[in-house]
Amino acid sequence: MAKIQIEDIFQAKLWTSDMINEAPVLKNILNSGIMRTNTELQNVVNSMNAGSKFELPFIDEPDYTEPNVMDDSDDDIPTEKVSWDNQFAVLGLYSKAYAYANIVNQIAREKDPAKVLRNILGNYWGRDLQRRMVSTLSGIAEKAGSDLTLDVADDSTDKPDVILNGSIVIDGVSLLGDMQDKFSFMFVHSKVYADLKKQNLIETIQPTEVGAEPIQMYGNYRVFVNDLLPVTDGENKKKYTTIIAQSGIFAYSDKNLGGDMPVLEAYRDPLKGKGAGNTILISRKGFVLHPVGWSYVKSGMSPKLADLKNKANWTMKFKPKQQKFVRIITN
Repeated sequence: MAKIQIEDIFQAKLWTSDMINEAPVLKNILNSGIMRTNTELQNVVNSMNAGSKFELPFIDEPDYTEPNVMDDSDDDIPTEKVSWDNQFAVLGLYSKAYAYANIVNQIAREKDPAKVLRNILGNYWGRDLQRRMVSTLSGIAEKAGSDLTLDVADDSTDKPDVILNGSIVIDGVSLLGDMQDKFSFMFVHSKVYADLKKQNLIETIQPTEVGAEPIQMYGNYRVFVNDLLPVTDGENKKKYTTIIAQSGIFAYSDKNLGGDMPVLEAYRDPLKGKGAGNTILISRKGFVLHPVGWSYVKSGMSPKLADLKNKANWTMKFKPKQQKFVRIITN
């Protein structure tokens, strides 16, 4: 049987972000509801260059005050100002390269090689997107501080660890008062995830799509497990961060790539291997993933995970009670 080459599977001009977005891991995240997009945002993103910051305007509503009591006086009704403000998001352009030898053998065994290639690339970008969500949430939660944090961790030597449980979750989401029933997602460290499993609080749902990863649920919350969530050392015990978020906490849009920078490109260097040559497959993705209610303030090119996790790079634009997340710290 003739050896299958990557060139047999794809034509670079036909590959788009939408095709890669159909990979199970990435599709699962994009369809989860944690991110929202609209045509206006897509149009703005597609007009931007890498590392460019742009405005996302919002109405800065005044706090609630009791309505006026009407009377028969000559007094004018007092007015309150409703003003506009902006949050600033940043566009990132990223790439990932694979040597052909890494994937050709896997592709050759499948009946639908293009689908295998799509899943390899899309699932990578899906996991990268989850890491960016976790790093961003860690950064803004640290910047928000005590207003959006429930810290119940114990650091003594004579008391048991305080592990995450149902009662603590209820106390945590109650930090947002009457918005506490709006939460849909939970981001946990693998240690905290294990604690929840030991309490039989995790339900596993297996999607019907081939290649899709199981979905973990805590009650009505979808659970994302990621060890990029902060772990801090106390004098005696470790402290683990859990973040519970609402739907639409992120504004998201892909950027249409093309021209000199296609989504997928094969590059052959005939000089490598002392003339035998080496071929590399390059996958590119441009997107905005922005936490609603915050501004990214660091200048420069596309943010790395460390940039997103750094609280110094964020400024809160929404009031604490208007935020879409809470942070819980346990042992």
